[in-house]
Amino acid sequence: MIKLQRVNKYYPSGAGRLHVLKDIDLTIEQGDYLSIMGPSGSGKSTLLNMLGLLDTIDEGEYTLEGHPTRALGEEQRAELRARYIGFIFQSFQLIDRLTAFENVALPLILAEVPTRERRQRVNRLLEQVGLAHRAEHRPPQLSGGQLQRVAIARALVMQPTLILADEPTGNLDQQSGNDIVHLLEALNKEGITLIVVTHDNAVGERAQRRIRMVDGVISQL
Repeated sequence: MIKLQRVNKYYPSGAGRLHVLKDIDLTIEQGDYLSIMGPSGSGKSTLLNMLGLLDTIDEGEYTLEGHPTRALGEEQRAELRARYIGFIFQSFQLIDRLTAFENVALPLILAEVPTRERRQRVNRLLEQVGLAHRAEHRPPQLSGGQLQRVAIARALVMQPTLILADEPTGNLDQQSGNDIVHLLEALNKEGITLIVVTHDNAVGERAQRRIRMVDGVISQL
């Protein structure tokens, strides 16, 4: 599904440039459950952004579902993101003026999915994440755990094959965090590839495969 070959990424820094990812080689198969751990500044979030096609690589190649991505323009990367990738963020990134239903439905509206199919997909997902009874509530009316469940439903609504989760339990209490991890793991058992970036060793150690990053290098597989 995913193959990185000698991937390098640089960012401008003063008069020079900062080498953020260094000759990254990584293969991820469909259905894998992978955690990426490491200290702040190690490159793990940058790697997640590369995998999510939110940023471009400077050297090497990234192939997603057989598609080489390095030479793609933003519109082409957006098409691949919409087809294959769902994102879950620590800060939820929901729109406060929209209900839970409307937040989940938003990607379908942008993709011009017909109304009846939108309603069916959203209702099914809200039921799956245990929030059917909160469909008409807005984010300020929901707990942290409920907000993350809405975000997960939104990530799934385009039926992705890959979920990228950036610190998905970082803003949650322990019980809510455990519930979210179990929900993500249930999705992985259904065949979705799951990649989690986390500072929490207890969360990271649950993954089938674990990567530790230090100074832009994969130091442990």
